[in-house]
Amino acid sequence: MNFYKIIITSLFLLLFGQNSFGQFDASIWCGLNNASFGGNPPEDANYESIYGLGFGADLNYQLTKDVIISFEPSFNQTGSDIVFGNEDRILDTVKTFTIKQNYFGLGLIFKIDTKRFYVGTGLSFQLLTSANLEYESAENDIKDRFLNYDIVSFFNVGYKIPIGTPNLFIELRYIQGLLNINSDEPDLNSEIYIANFKSSGLKLLVGLTFPI
Repeated sequence: MNFYKIIITSLFLLLFGQNSFGQFDASIWCGLNNASFGGNPPEDANYESIYGLGFGADLNYQLTKDVIISFEPSFNQTGSDIVFGNEDRILDTVKTFTIKQNYFGLGLIFKIDTKRFYVGTGLSFQLLTSANLEYESAENDIKDRFLNYDIVSFFNVGYKIPIGTPNLFIELRYIQGLLNINSDEPDLNSEIYIANFKSSGLKLLVGLTFPI
């Protein structure tokens, strides 16, 4: 089942499902991304993490006593350092290129909820709005080197802190891209090494939940 079918099925459940626990609430959050590329780095290079910010909002629906489904629009700063040269950085030949990307996303999340803790998993469709390469104080637009979109999966665990209304929560997410976002199509008959860029990282976020 692809991403769009999941959304359509979930909307159907929201609109037509008969559930005595059905109720809505909303969340707003901000977070810190520890982002990197996964997959095959360019030859003689490796990927290292960079930091960025994230913002978002969730519309939460209580499917059952313990299951919540959330729709999540978000904005995230991601990317990676690409480091060429000696891995131990002993020599002066190490070169670091920093790729910074901005994405707008629409996610679908399923959570198993308890009184204080929750765990979940989800998918997010990401639309690339910008991609820049930074090296030695120079910056270049390289958006055309990447796909205009990405699909990421994630696993999350959170803790709710009751402080009244609204409630405070903190959450940790592990994020893994499902697509090679390199826009260069490899030649299947070529022996040329093609780098493989996949989004990955961790996100720590803090937010507020309130009834609607």
